[in-house]
Amino acid sequence: PPPPLAPEREHASALSLLAMLQREGRFLDFVQENVAAFPDADVGAAARIVHEGCRKVVHQYLTLQPVLPQAEGDKVTVPAGFDAQRIRLTGNVAGQPPYGGTLRHHGWVTTEVKFPSVSPAMEPRVLAPAEVELA
Repeated sequence: PPPPLAPEREHASALSLLAMLQREGRFLDFVQENVAAFPDADVGAAARIVHEGCRKVVHQYLTLQPVLPQAEGDKVTVPAGFDAQRIRLTGNVAGQPPYGGTLRHHGWVTTEVKFPSVSPAMEPRVLAPAEVELA
């Protein structure tokens, strides 16, 4: 068998996705910042920039579909034998399926992943290089 990959190589695709979210949407900068100290208007303005960049990355590399096709707020029936990875029951869970309830979130499933390959020359743990401006 081939030797096991180093942890950073094993997770290179996930780290690459984080790097792309940072590059396009400043995602890591945003989540590492303590936004509680900033006015709501400033957080909202920053969130728009982060959202635009992160949405671009997600749409470029992933094809997503709702797990359930119904609209949020619709009544749904969860049959016996349902897939617990695809449907999470909340609220008053008692008895046996089928269950009737209200769809609170339709969930997401990927139907296609198009990550670029990560060059062995790249250090996948570097999610964003430090930036130094020269005078």
